[in-house]
Amino acid sequence: MRALAVLALVPLLVACSTAKPAGPLAENPATGTDISGRWTGSWVGTGLFNAVRQENLSLEVAQRGDAGYGRMVLDGAAAAESVPWEVRQQGLGGIRVFATVSGSKVKLTHELDDRIFSADLTVMGDQMVGRVHGRNVRLLLARQSQSQNVAPQAAQAVPQMPPQIPVASEPVTPQPELAALAPQPQESADKPQSGDPAQRPRNEDFVAVPELKPVYFDFDKSALRPDAVDALTNNTTWLKENADTLVLVEGNCDERGTAEYNLALGDRRAKSAMDHLEANGIAKDRLSTVSYGKERPVCTENTDECMNQNRRAEFRVKSR
Repeated sequence: MRALAVLALVPLLVACSTAKPAGPLAENPATGTDISGRWTGSWVGTGLFNAVRQENLSLEVAQRGDAGYGRMVLDGAAAAESVPWEVRQQGLGGIRVFATVSGSKVKLTHELDDRIFSADLTVMGDQMVGRVHGRNVRLLLARQSQSQNVAPQAAQAVPQMPPQIPVASEPVTPQPELAALAPQPQESADKPQSGDPAQRPRNEDFVAVPELKPVYFDFDKSALRPDAVDALTNNTTWLKENADTLVLVEGNCDERGTAEYNLALGDRRAKSAMDHLEANGIAKDRLSTVSYGKERPVCTENTDECMNQNRRAEFRVKSR
């Protein structure tokens, strides 16, 4: 009987010795999260005077293993100071990005140079959040389902239509700066709307006078330089001596950048000059602004000297 019992235990001992251990050791941990597909959301940063700006963002990624490649598009980035200049230049065409995936962590970088753009993100289910290196910028993304992608793709190429990007609390609207291209003949030029960049005064009613000198700006800046402050001091004196005039401040830019971005930058330059005049005693109801962006260069040669001349704010007047 003992011999029979021993023989019965042999298969059981063999099975126990060859069985794989249960629990975590038996599993192969995943090398990374699948981030392939389309993500939409927001680029949240600060603009001029530390004002919070939220730009609509979309990201499309194709992934193989722990590496991905795709395109990131920012809608409205033309006027966002929180967005790197090299990224803004791409406009609605977007930038090409590489993604490295490790577990739930994703590193997203510009395909040419991570100094242009680099961000660390964390995937949490169907959401991906993180920050951009070197900037006070947060990225908030949500994965779009396949059903959400079908309709836009049937109508047109998705990357060319950022208005399809949903944002949690802000509807997608056209950039107000673009409205500055259309004259508003129904508005009286005697009632300048200095607070509304969409209202362009009737500039044909205003004329240049040699006593009012233009002021110039550094590249991609709207802050007044010392030489601009000196010129504005002289302009302020003349305007006080000619109190029966209304003043139109015209913002201009050089040829670099998109038309939309330069309209916004020209508007900020004009308002920067206008605010200085108002702070130094020129009544607000005498002042109005307009932005021409890069529409009206005074010099067309592709040189630094020409570009310096085109980054300016000019002054025109008319009688009340």
